[in-house]
Amino acid sequence: MKKTFFSIATVSVLALFSCKDKAKEAAGDTTTTPAAEQSTPAAENKPAANEPKTYKVTFSPDTAFLGKKKEAFVKIKNAKAVALQDPDGKSEGIEFTFDIEVTNKAAMGGYNVYLVSSESRLTLDNGNNITQETGTSVNVEPESTKDLSSVVYKIPNGTKPTTLNLFYDGTRVSVGVTLE
Repeated sequence: MKKTFFSIATVSVLALFSCKDKAKEAAGDTTTTPAAEQSTPAAENKPAANEPKTYKVTFSPDTAFLGKKKEAFVKIKNAKAVALQDPDGKSEGIEFTFDIEVTNKAAMGGYNVYLVSSESRLTLDNGNNITQETGTSVNVEPESTKDLSSVVYKIPNGTKPTTLNLFYDGTRVSVGVTLE
């Protein structure tokens, strides 16, 4: 009887301590690690010395309606801005790239929406409007969605974009742009 009680007590104590260790690991219990194993978050977030500077791009709002009957619904997405430099490290401006998702809200049997990225203008903080460097066009059938991909603007050195102006069917919509 004593051996059985002792065995049960030993197994219970082992189970109790092993469960506590698993619970601590699951709860994210932090333990002290040697200095060689610790890594600082700042070191992980620093870009490599030869990587170009990138900017966080924000559009406000990122969606808009175009057209006299508001038949074209556009959403701006996948925006990127990268600082351009020559081999000597001299700044040559910013390459600003984004995609436009176009949805034709016209009912079936209606007409297509034809959106051309070259008809957009980017207003800079110095008041100038620039046209795209490269881009494409898209023809969207009624009640469907297509992407107008890789619209690229080359922003001159020392300036930043403030507004993206989109045009379609005699209408214009302005979307705010910020780079951080």
